[in-house]
Order: sequence, then structure tokens, then C-alpha cells
Amino acid sequence: MSEQPQPPTGPAQEQPYAQQPYGSPPPYGSPPQQQYGGPPVGRARPMSPQDERTWGLVAHLSWLAASLVVLPFLGPLVVFLVLKDRSRFVRGHAAEALNMNISLIAYEVALFVVVTVLTIVTLGFGAFLYGVLAVPGVVFLVFSILGAVAASQGRAYRYPLIFRLVR
Repeated sequence: MSEQPQPPTGPAQEQPYAQQPYGSPPPYGSPPQQQYGGPPVGRARPMSPQDERTWGLVAHLSWLAASLVVLPFLGPLVVFLVLKDRSRFVRGHAAEALNMNISLIAYEVALFVVVTVLTIVTLGFGAFLYGVLAVPGVVFLVFSILGAVAASQGRAYRYPLIFRLVR
């Protein structure tokens, strides 16, 4: 009697990834597969120069929208975290805007403490100094507009007098 050939067993037996049932993981050791409609796996899709300028501008002005939820640093933080690997230009502008927001919060807290202490020491006569708390915000608004204009023109921009904690 002739013996029937047996199908091979082991790792060579595995089905190709495309023929496996939907939702099952790829075989161990196979290269990652590209998802439909997304960037290639393992690297970020580069941005066009126009998109870079637009997102750089958004990074500088996004604190206005985030201020509606009382956390102005969230706007630049989201832009930084989402787009930092796609463009060095956007990463630089988002990092600068985020650093400016962090610095502004630190300046506002320090100024509030100083004004409060002066108000207590002067038995309330220093209360008019609470108006000074608006000055850093106005200065920040002017610098944000300058940063947004620089980003829209494709130039780098560095805020003066800030702590550079995020790079």
C-alpha cells in the first residue's frame, strides 16, 4: 500500500496574515502590518510645509480655546503630544507655547502671593494691586500673537523670559 503524504506541521503551517480570521493577531515574529488609512506602522507620516505652519500657529493660539475650561496649557500640550513626532517645526512651536503657559502660571501665582501679602500688611490698602494680575496675561497675549505670526510665516519664535522645561 502506498502511503499518503502528510501535510507539514509546525511554524511553516501558519496561514499568512491576510488569510487569518478577522481580528486575530499576526503570527509571532511577523512584521507589523499597515492599517488602512493610517500612517505606516513604526514611523510618523511627515507633514506638508503648509500644515506645519498652520499647526505652529494653532499651537500658539490654542490656549485661547483651552482657557474656556480654565486650563490654558491644555491647548499647546495637546498639539505637542499629538504632532511632536511628525514635524520638528511644530514640535518647536508647541514646546515654546507650552513653556510660555507654564511660565505664565508660575508668574501669576507668584504675583498673586505678593499682592495678597501686601494687601494683608497694608490692612487692605494694597487691594488695588490685584489689577496688576492682568498685566502678565496681556503681555502673554501680545507674545502669543507674535509667535502665531512667526509660525504662519515659517519662522522660529522664542518667547522672552520663560522657563524652558519642555523641549
